[in-house]
Amino acid sequence: MISTRRPLTMRHRSDSVARQCVALAAMVCVAVAAPLAAHAQAAAPQTPAGLSVLRGFVTDGIHSQPLSSATVLVEGTPRKATTTDQGQFLIDSIPAGKHRVIVLHPLLDTLGIQMRTPPMDFDGGQTYDRELAIPTGEKLASILCSAAWLERGPGVLVGFVKDPDTSAPAAGSTVQFVYTAVDVIGRKSLTRRDAPVDSAGLYHICGLPTNTTGKVQVFQNNVSSGEVPVEIANNIGVRAFSIAHQQAAVVVKNDSGKVRRVPTGSVRLTGRIVDKRGRPLEGARVQLQSGNTVAISKANGEFTLDSLPSGTQALEVRKLGYAATEAAVELSASQPARTTVAMGDFVPVLDVVKVEAASSSGLAKVGYLARKRTGMGDYLDGNRINHQSMAFSDVMRGARGISVVPAGDGRNYVIQDSRNPSNGCVEFWVDNMHWTSMTPGDIDQFVRPDELVAVEVYHGSETPAEFTTPGQSACATIVAWTVARVRPDTKNGKKP
Repeated sequence: MISTRRPLTMRHRSDSVARQCVALAAMVCVAVAAPLAAHAQAAAPQTPAGLSVLRGFVTDGIHSQPLSSATVLVEGTPRKATTTDQGQFLIDSIPAGKHRVIVLHPLLDTLGIQMRTPPMDFDGGQTYDRELAIPTGEKLASILCSAAWLERGPGVLVGFVKDPDTSAPAAGSTVQFVYTAVDVIGRKSLTRRDAPVDSAGLYHICGLPTNTTGKVQVFQNNVSSGEVPVEIANNIGVRAFSIAHQQAAVVVKNDSGKVRRVPTGSVRLTGRIVDKRGRPLEGARVQLQSGNTVAISKANGEFTLDSLPSGTQALEVRKLGYAATEAAVELSASQPARTTVAMGDFVPVLDVVKVEAASSSGLAKVGYLARKRTGMGDYLDGNRINHQSMAFSDVMRGARGISVVPAGDGRNYVIQDSRNPSNGCVEFWVDNMHWTSMTPGDIDQFVRPDELVAVEVYHGSETPAEFTTPGQSACATIVAWTVARVRPDTKNGKKP
């Protein structure tokens, strides 16, 4: 534990029900989840004379569930135990005397608090029952945030940011949370809130609406983490991050002279793509949001990505028939990284994506609406996208200056620039990531018409600098935005 973190202390009465208070630095008590009498206790083992037994439960008040895999130890002794899936623990052979009980768990590290009791009297030959609890999100918000901030919103986002290779606090970095705010008359606006990371590596953002989702990202110097989705539920959101102090990058300059940094490093990520039942998925496309390297999962679902940067990164996984899936991964040069990503079945969203207004805040965030107002290019949204089409290439048949021709394999079709008869080349961007084609026409295998929100089409010099690929300024450029990146806001019970 880092000594500068806020202590989480507990007081106990000596009755058999063992009710207690939980306090942070402000020493404000909160009620525990339930008396021990409501739980089935494990029988105390026979203990030698002069030694005691401590048994009980640890509860996660934030998520209203038992805290499993927590370490419960008796300070000043070697005695400790790990909580079960039901949050239960039992420690025997405790020597007589005054001892504090300490609970260790990654959730507590992320919150930046220590969980410990005041000194307790252990008399030889006795069995003691205790229930320990992390405070609720509401209580934590009331302690971490001022009354003025809580008037703006009851929610708080908290977490710990560290260096991925040394685990030292990433002091001086900045956490950014972007979400859709709704005012008292129902108007929606994209809102950004920033918070500094203190010397202990902790941050918190107060005054947030509860029951909302958004994206969180960390910045330090010229380094940024991946964008990670976070939900503020029951007045609190919890998210730990890691970010490197420095990061190597390949500098790519496009034909207009604009420079784009592609982060790189020495980390190898291996993993497995499965469906919701745990069965391996072959042919899924895996890519970091910030990188150009692509992997295709094998028959056993396995994939490998090399030369990745350290820190919290975001994976995007696509496969036809499944919704695009985002997954946060923790990468460190000091140890191998492995992950398993489960993809859910695709959920039709036709009624949502057909309503442009429902996605306006998201399209504004990615710059689509501003580019559309310039009049440069062709823009497909709303009724201009046939969500009933068989393939992405079928949607593009309606775009100006674009033709669709057979790929020559008897199965696939290739999208070409009909205004450039010499080679007809087309560059693709999907959800702000440059698309690397593995085989001609393979974009049809990964992007579904019924997940499209908007499409931009540019020819030659009219292509915006951010979508210009080096050496390809004569090619057409197609930029596709899907619900994976531009999600309509359906919180607060309101649906478009």
